[in-house]
Amino acid sequence: MSAPPSWSATPKNQTPRAQFRAIPVSLGSRNNMPLFIDDALHRSKKYFHAHLSELLLGEFAGLSLPLHPPTAAKAAADIDATREFIRQWEGRDDVEYAIRNWSPVGLGKTEVPVRLTLNTTEELVVFAQVEDEWSSLHERFSQLSGFTAEVVAKHVSLWRSLSNDDLSKAVLVVDWFLKHPNSGLLKRAVAVEGVHTKWLENHRVLIETLVADKRGEPGRADLGLGDAEARVRLRFHSVDAPAGLTDIEVPLSNLCELQEPQVILMVENLDSFLALPTWPGVTIAWGAGYRAVDIVRGPYFSNGRLLYWGDLDLDGFKILDGVRSHVPHTESVLMNSETVSRWRYLGVADREFKAESFDNLHDFESDALDLLITDGELRIEQERIRLDVAVEEIEKVIRG
Repeated sequence: MSAPPSWSATPKNQTPRAQFRAIPVSLGSRNNMPLFIDDALHRSKKYFHAHLSELLLGEFAGLSLPLHPPTAAKAAADIDATREFIRQWEGRDDVEYAIRNWSPVGLGKTEVPVRLTLNTTEELVVFAQVEDEWSSLHERFSQLSGFTAEVVAKHVSLWRSLSNDDLSKAVLVVDWFLKHPNSGLLKRAVAVEGVHTKWLENHRVLIETLVADKRGEPGRADLGLGDAEARVRLRFHSVDAPAGLTDIEVPLSNLCELQEPQVILMVENLDSFLALPTWPGVTIAWGAGYRAVDIVRGPYFSNGRLLYWGDLDLDGFKILDGVRSHVPHTESVLMNSETVSRWRYLGVADREFKAESFDNLHDFESDALDLLITDGELRIEQERIRLDVAVEEIEKVIRG
């Protein structure tokens, strides 16, 4: 039965895109509110993006959305909204209709839309208005036809935003790794035109996934690349400078070529490392934050005295704890309660503070950390401490 004359129709199968509007609140609660085309479009588009893998593999089982037409009472309460709801859905082949008896409220028997059913991928794509996106996605999916379709589709999030040019590079990079397994080379040495270190870092997960697929392995493959050897920067007094060089950076494996110093002062931050004076018999090392924990593993740092000066904050004490786990006789400098009390007025709140326990701190160091916590989880960076005061304290520790 056709709708009453007051319900205006639109041409069959035409989506009135320019006439979308918000769902009238008066038609019902959020859970059973009539579904207008604009909201159905939003839901279908959301479904499209959430099920790209199935769509690419041709496994779309259809999408059915209940339209929740208003009850007779709600239709009568807002005639204009009801008319708009029926008008938007009228005349569509993908919509199921049903007769509702609204005679008790004076609206007679009315044919109303009750369900939207999209049976094919094409119908979903057209209704969701993602034709261009789907075409582009399918084209790039075809570029990866040399790989297992299920693997490519499953990991669509890794390549869906890539350009055709980047996808072509990815295929060439995969071929390179297949020909050069376990090369031990640095990322920069991957010999594919247009591919640089940052490109490989940004797309490494995709490359590892595709290489694993080609090798018949699950998950992600080991690309067999090497890492640049860790290095450490050192400063010397002129009387101790190797070959007259007072500031050098060397790979850790080369430290054995240097004369072992009597004392090493490791400093967390670069500015403090550069600003300190040098002393005969003392080598100053830049710890570079948490890198210090790995730097001190070798005998160069463990055979003599090792002093550590870090920030007065949770990270500084955590680094000290890690350094001491490798070099138990490590001595801290300016990491005590007296220093915290003297400079806490320059401290700032540590917004990333998380309580932790440490096994390698001395009691006086734990007391300093507790004071930082009770004072408001403060952090006092090295640069906050006046350099001449810091130098005086460091010299006291060096003299023993």
